[in-house]
Amino acid sequence: MTQRTALDVASNARLGKLHYTLLFWCAFIMLFDGYDLVIYGSVVPQLMQAWSLQPVVAGWMGSAALFGMMVGAVLVGPLADRLGRRRVVLCAIGAASLFSLATALAWDALSFATLRFLTGVGLGGAIPNIVALMNDLAPTARRSRMTTIMLSFYSIGAMASALVAMLIIPRWGWQATFLIGGLPLLCLPWMATQLPESLHFLLENDTHAARRLLEQLDPTVRSAEVLLEAPARTSGAAPLSRLFAEGRAVSTVFLWLGFGLCMLMVYGLNTWLPKIMVAGGFPLGSSLMFLVTLNVGATLGALGGGWLADRWGCRATLMLFFLMAVVSLCTLGIKPGPLLLNLMLLVAGATTIGALAVMHALAAQQYPSEIRATGVSWCSAIGRFGAVAGPALGGLMLSLNLPLQLNFLLCALPGLAAIVAIAMIRPLDHVRAAPHVRSASTHS
Repeated sequence: MTQRTALDVASNARLGKLHYTLLFWCAFIMLFDGYDLVIYGSVVPQLMQAWSLQPVVAGWMGSAALFGMMVGAVLVGPLADRLGRRRVVLCAIGAASLFSLATALAWDALSFATLRFLTGVGLGGAIPNIVALMNDLAPTARRSRMTTIMLSFYSIGAMASALVAMLIIPRWGWQATFLIGGLPLLCLPWMATQLPESLHFLLENDTHAARRLLEQLDPTVRSAEVLLEAPARTSGAAPLSRLFAEGRAVSTVFLWLGFGLCMLMVYGLNTWLPKIMVAGGFPLGSSLMFLVTLNVGATLGALGGGWLADRWGCRATLMLFFLMAVVSLCTLGIKPGPLLLNLMLLVAGATTIGALAVMHALAAQQYPSEIRATGVSWCSAIGRFGAVAGPALGGLMLSLNLPLQLNFLLCALPGLAAIVAIAMIRPLDHVRAAPHVRSASTHS
């Protein structure tokens, strides 16, 4: 009888206390990621008035945090493949929270954008690694679902940001909204004691810790009967070059493109939806509630997307979501009645922001564990070009004073391109069949 490996045991374990603890802390981080990034869309009208900003300048200010996330994903995220996911996540989220606090002290557009950039660097290092960590430790049958549940808390944080803005800004001003973004600093001691490390990383660096983690993942297993060795690396190449090796080059290129297009839609809508609706004749209070509705849909879409992805696969789910996103955004442009308007906002949120959660799940499953953080980090980093472009292009679009219908039509166009990009990604079983990829079938 072939001896089971530790990774086989983890992949087939039943959900237990450690899985739920991991899900709690990863969801907590995503909650504040959503809050920190989307709060700008709620405060931008006050900033434009207070500092006499033009829409194009405000758009680039909104892109600062997203550009920081791109830098963080490239420079900080891949460090986890060498230093461990847990250490990088704790340092990155601590830094992001600290700079979010400091944003409340910004005195002009430049200082605000600088602090938002630094906040983004921390978030950019943390988010790809909690996605990788979840895919390292979650049972294979629940992997997509747990990943999208975790990522759905981005939308809950986004909703919270709009509600907080409505309650806090009239009383204490826009500065108070950024103080809330520093709350994770208070929770770091608990996070440090409870957040687990990647099993694959421990197998390569600390077999005693790997044994303890394995017993937490599956209390019924006897670690003495399990092979506590990391699988042999499939290549001596650097992790970045491996994203294009072993049959993954085409998938990597189109994953990057898909991420960019999806983030263009997500961050463009979250930043400028209130302003677009105000330009369309709606009052600001109603427009902020439209942002809440959009993110309620996003939460439902992320949860439903994970469920569908575990059954249909991530690619089929994403193509359906992007098609529905195009239809819903085009419908919003005709300024439908209240019922259809809110329904289409729910669908738009579910199939754009919700699709981003499924995109992360797809990216994590494309790469073996030893390069997973690098793979997800680079997908996220390249995708940030779209995230940076979203607020900036939205500001340019609004400066042109286009009709409401044309504004939403332009918002929908990236969805059509995203369908093509997802269709071009090679199926996972085709990648696994590539020569010299022994461990990919185990970890993907």
